Amino acid sequence: MKFSQFLIFFLVSCTAAAQESRIIFQEDFETGTIQEIIKNWNDSKNTSGMSLSEDVPKYSEGSKSLIMTHNKGNDVGGYLYKMFPEGYDSLFARFYVKFCASHSPVHHFVHMGAYNPSTPWPQGGAGIKPEGNERFTTGIEPIGDNWSWDFYSYWMHMRGCARPDYFWGNIFNPNPPAPINREEWICVELMMKINDPVDSYNGEQAFWINGEKIHHLGEGYPNGYWIWDKYIPDPDSLLFEGFQWRNDEKLKLNFFWLLYYMTDGVTGKSDTVWFDNVVISTNYIGPDLSHNKQ
Repeated sequence: MKFSQFLIFFLVSCTAAAQESRIIFQEDFETGTIQEIIKNWNDSKNTSGMSLSEDVPKYSEGSKSLIMTHNKGNDVGGYLYKMFPEGYDSLFARFYVKFCASHSPVHHFVHMGAYNPSTPWPQGGAGIKPEGNERFTTGIEPIGDNWSWDFYSYWMHMRGCARPDYFWGNIFNPNPPAPINREEWICVELMMKINDPVDSYNGEQAFWINGEKIHHLGEGYPNGYWIWDKYIPDPDSLLFEGFQWRNDEKLKLNFFWLLYYMTDGVTGKSDTVWFDNVVISTNYIGPDLSHNKQ
């Protein structure tokens, strides 16, 4: 082999290895039973309400997806939880999801974030403002009666609800909104980036639906204003301040929570959600076998 050919081969091999190294976790629900699949995760809840389905997204290379169910009065949905104890400066979480046509309102949905120390199970903290050295979290959630995607975020500078000392997750009202079509597979991708150095506000978060970037917030963008715990984008308002997610270098992105938490519903009626092709990466992932847009 000539040196030039070897060099090309070496560079291509390194590039392929680098591309592969971006992915830190993936789950396609193709291997084994539910009990075998949950061994890939650190924690789970209501596995008796989970099953495998042959209903998969259009471009899926597999033939199975995961079903989670909710039956009011019997359970509150379920979850799978994955810990990354090494911690990361930025993470992208891509998954496919489909809701049944008559699905009841969802209370909380898929989350990503940081715990210090990292733990093999999800932590509490609802209604409590983080201090900056122990946790920050963001959910990508169906918000409101009209079923639209939005963030649901907890961090050290989050706003209070109705009164300054009353804290629930802040939402950010993408404009235009991102409506959710039930009974259709949807590709959802969430990105979070920590602030560095820890006294800066250069943290970010963004999400994409079917490869289209819907909302991206960081230091200096977008323009908007706060009404209690709700951020309202408005081109004629001030620049967004950015996210100081943390004030401690030990706090890094270290968990993904495939959460399906339900409190609404109709007794005797089952709500069903499908998940497939979960990928966690340090770089943008995009939809399977389609034109990826950033």
